[in-house]
Amino acid sequence: MIKRLWLVASLLVVVALLVGGCRESSPEQQPSPVSAVLPAEHPTDFPKNLRWLTEEEKDRVIKIALSTPVAVEWQQKESQYKTSIGWIALEPNPEGEGYSGYWQFEYDIVEKGIPRGTVDVTPPGSPEKMVSVGVPEEAEIYPNVTIWFGEPAEWVVSVAIDLETGKVVYVEGYPNLSNPNRFRSLTSGN
Repeated sequence: MIKRLWLVASLLVVVALLVGGCRESSPEQQPSPVSAVLPAEHPTDFPKNLRWLTEEEKDRVIKIALSTPVAVEWQQKESQYKTSIGWIALEPNPEGEGYSGYWQFEYDIVEKGIPRGTVDVTPPGSPEKMVSVGVPEEAEIYPNVTIWFGEPAEWVVSVAIDLETGKVVYVEGYPNLSNPNRFRSLTSGN
């Protein structure tokens, strides 16, 4: 009986070593799929429209943003609003019209530039590939006006504007999820 237990135990140890413990990684072995996104040094882009705006340009983009249908609708519901200007990188939709993604930046990104591309930050010898993701090379950069309606803000409207044409290239409205009143009480009758 003891001889059988030793034999079974020995076989289990050999199988465990063969299956899990004796793996060697070869230099040709590629890292696993991406498992982390980390900050890294990216090449930066300073497209011609990424610059400090004049006061007239700021007034112009705010006026255009406030005249979009979604902003006009909210102005009829809420007289209080705040605006801010930033930048947005819009990724063209590879399947046709419109955009498939965006990245928003503070106004002062003008000083640093927009981080572009993907940088491999995998440590030497790591079995897992790690990358830092910046804005895709094909993304278009525009001034972006954000409007917060209400106090505290109940609704947010984000409007990207092409300064050369004066046209809205992207608009999005969404509820402000940080608003403390976003959930109505079921017992209060609201």
